[in-house]
Parts: sequence; structure tokens; C-alpha cells
Amino acid sequence: MPNRDGLWRRLVGLARKDTNIVVLFVIINNLLRAVSSVILTRLLMPEVFGISGILSSIAFTAAMVSDLGFQTFVVRHEDGDKPRFLDTIWTIALLRSAALTLLLMLLAQPIATMLDKPELAPLIAGYSLTFAIDGLASLTLLTALRNRMILRLSLLELAVAILQIAVATLLAYLWRNPWAIIGALLASAAFKSLLSYLMFSDSVRRLAFDRNYAHDLWRFARFVTGSSIITLLLMQSDKLLFARLMPLDAFGFYILAGNLASGALAFTSAYSSRVLYPHYAQLWREGREDLRTHFYAKRRLPSLLYGFCTGGLIGCAPLVIAILYDPRYADAALYLRVLTLTPLFMLASNAANETLVATGRIRATFEANVVKLLWLALAGPIGFAAEGVWGLVVVFAIMEVPAMAFKWMLMHRIDLLDIRQEMAFIGAGFAGMLVGAAGDLLLYPLFA
Repeated sequence: MPNRDGLWRRLVGLARKDTNIVVLFVIINNLLRAVSSVILTRLLMPEVFGISGILSSIAFTAAMVSDLGFQTFVVRHEDGDKPRFLDTIWTIALLRSAALTLLLMLLAQPIATMLDKPELAPLIAGYSLTFAIDGLASLTLLTALRNRMILRLSLLELAVAILQIAVATLLAYLWRNPWAIIGALLASAAFKSLLSYLMFSDSVRRLAFDRNYAHDLWRFARFVTGSSIITLLLMQSDKLLFARLMPLDAFGFYILAGNLASGALAFTSAYSSRVLYPHYAQLWREGREDLRTHFYAKRRLPSLLYGFCTGGLIGCAPLVIAILYDPRYADAALYLRVLTLTPLFMLASNAANETLVATGRIRATFEANVVKLLWLALAGPIGFAAEGVWGLVVVFAIMEVPAMAFKWMLMHRIDLLDIRQEMAFIGAGFAGMLVGAAGDLLLYPLFA
């Protein structure tokens, strides 16, 4: 019995580790996304995914232009648990969400006309309601991250994902049009807002405004907003550009492949913001010596495994598409192979970013985004002249590389870079490519 109790305690301890929680729930969410994608591609035409991609880009554009960095601000602020502070931030966030909903409703028709797709206007207006619903959510979604309640946050997001998939499947079966996707997004946003109150204590906030806290937010947001606007140009210009250059079916393949590749990006985002950043910030506040050793010890094994798996996806992309979808979607394989280059380098880049920000170098994010913007400005015309739209796709896919190199340079200046370990992480990705390509060569004929 003691041995069993000891084993059980070790298993529980492993399950509660923040890295393991993130890995487990990313895997579960990716499996759910894959199942949802398989179902929806059989109920909806490729054009619907193109339309969904356009709507997502428009919403993301609005969100980033008005981004004030609420999450990072609440997690870092010394008064992040005080009611007056939280009430003020919640009030500002609510006003921002209401303004975004109203603005998108007013601009729905002009945006649709600009994209030469007037049929999108009512869809854009409907999609805009997600901002209003999100604005009603409790700030416990942010304070929980501050307090390292990663398991509860992950369970909330899993419940929301399951509801969204269920609603999308039902509406797609009944309606067979883009409104099924919008209906599912509205339902999931409402469910998430509801759970933000039900799953956490002290979740109810009140309208309030404190000038000092608002001033603190603005001083912090000056860097965040500038960086977010550039991030917007970097992350959405491809979709807005390709929505214009590609027919809707080809754009649907691009979006579908991007959604699959974003499964890996989901891990980099969650792991960097929920595990590395709070851990690094704590080490910095405690004045630990030899930060480089501690930083790399935290991410060594996850980075090696992530690189290998991401490289494997690049190698076996045609096999993945053949397993998941019917032959109509075969052209998505090449898009998936190219677009997965982004997450291959993203974890190293994000980890470097969290290292720099946690140690007080907040401008690093903005400066790295400027580097990516310069890359697109210089390499974009060359890629388009050489290979047309495909040249642009490749240029966008590898834009994280120059930014990663820039962050490494900054880390080297403050003696936080271990280039040998960084090369090992990326080398694991290339090893994964070889293994994935071998698997694709052997198994693809069975599914083609």
C-alpha cells in the first residue's frame, strides 16, 4: 500500500506540473480540432473555410489595433489582486469591447466592398457580437493566470472547445453555410463568459474608474499597442492579401492548412505565456544567479520534443491531409508543409521573447516585430516576383527566423543565450522532418 500511495502521489505531482498540463491540454484540443475539421469538411464546402478565414482576420485586426495588453498588465502589476484595480481594468475592457462591436457593425459593408465580396457584410456584422460577449467575461481569466491556476483555465477552455465543436457540427448539418461557424463562435463566447464567473471565486466586477490605474495601463500599453499593430500587419496581412489574390476554394485550402499548423502554435503560445513567462519573471524577481542555466533547464525537454514533432508534421503533411480529408482537399498538403515552418521556429522565438520581457526588456517585442516587418518589406516583393503567390506564402512562413535571430542577439548581449542548446532544439525539428517524410513515403499509398 505505501508503494501504491507513493506512486499515486508522484503521478498526481506530474499531472499538476504546469508544463505537463499545457502539453496534455494542447494535445486534447488538437485532437478535438482534428475531429471537428474532419466532420465540418464533410458538411461544408471549401469556400466556407475561406469565408471563415476572412472573418477571423477582420476580427483579429480589430482586436490587435485596440490591444491594450490587459493580460500581461494584470499579471505583472503589483496591485493585480486588488478589487479597485480589477474593477477599473474590467470597465475599460468592457468599453473597448462594446466600441469594437459597434465599429465593426458600422464598417461591415465598406469592408466587404473593399474585399470585393459584398456577401460578407451581414456575416461580419454577426461576427462582431463576439466582442460584446467577450467583454462581459470576468477578469478571473487573467487573475487565474497570475495565480498560476493553469489546470482550471485549461479545463475551462476545453469545455468551451467541446461546446463550440458540438454547436458547429449541429448547425453545419442543419444550415450548410457560413452562419454555422458564426453561430458556434457566439455560443462558445457566451459559454466562456459564463464559466469565467462560475469556475472562480470573487469573479463579479463592478463599473469603476481609477485615474492612476488607467494612467498605469496607458504607460504600459504604449509599447503593447504599437507592437500589436505591427503584429497585426505581420499575422493578418497574408490572409487579407491572399483573400484578394486567391479564389475562395484555394484560400480555403490555405486557411485549412493554417488551422492545422496552428495546433502547434497553440502550444508555443500557451507554454510561453503560461509556463515560461511566469516562471522566468519569478526567477528574475528573486534575483537568482545563473539565469541562463535556469531558463534553459525549464524548456529543454519540451523544446526537443516539440521540435521533433513539428518537423514530423512537415515531413508527413500529405499523409495527414489524406487521413483527415477526402480527395477534394489534397491540395492543402503543400500549404500545410510550408505553413508549419512557422511553428517550427516559433517556440525558440517565443521563449527568447519571454526571457527578455521577464527580465525587464519590454521593448524587445516591438523591436522584433519591426525586424519581421522589414523582412516582409524586403523579401515579399522578391518572393512574389520569383514565384508569384507561392513565393509570398514562403516569405510569410519563415518570417519568424529573422526575428528569432534578433532576439538571440539581444539575449547574447546580456549573457542569457546558449546557442548550442538553441541549435539542438532546431536540429530536433530537422530530424523530425526526416522521420515524417519516411512515414509519408511508406504509408501515403494506403490512404491516397
